[in-house]
Amino acid sequence: MINKKSRKGQVAILMLFLVAIVLVIAALVSFAVFDRKFDNGSVLNSYAMSDVSLGYNYVFATSQILAKEAILSGNADVKGKFKELASFRGKGIEQAGNFFKKINEGDFVFGLSGGEYKLEVKGLFVQSSYGNNEIRRNYDLCMIFGLDGSYLRNC
Repeated sequence: MINKKSRKGQVAILMLFLVAIVLVIAALVSFAVFDRKFDNGSVLNSYAMSDVSLGYNYVFATSQILAKEAILSGNADVKGKFKELASFRGKGIEQAGNFFKKINEGDFVFGLSGGEYKLEVKGLFVQSSYGNNEIRRNYDLCMIFGLDGSYLRNC
């Protein structure tokens, strides 16, 4: 004779077996519908980061060149000369962010201070977007130049 207590164990084992089959089928379906495209998002992120890095480095290098030209021009108004030189360079350079806009508006400091020239532009940004990915880098630019126009250091 089989008593009722032993039947309860058989039902639990049967249910465990059915749940396991359902989970295996769900895993197989998820494998079948997965698109396997890992590289697309990574490439777009890489492009965006590369553009931001390019923009920052471009602004840094252009600032050095423009400052040297303004200092060596012999013009007493180095800020005005810097602004004039920048107006010719900033056409269509999207990666530069708001650098040339700030220079054209005169929203920067450039002058002689303690035997050195100091260039300071606050509130700059560079940004890039590819697909749904967008990266924005905010920074302030502060550079010290010698009397001969050579870049010495950051502030």
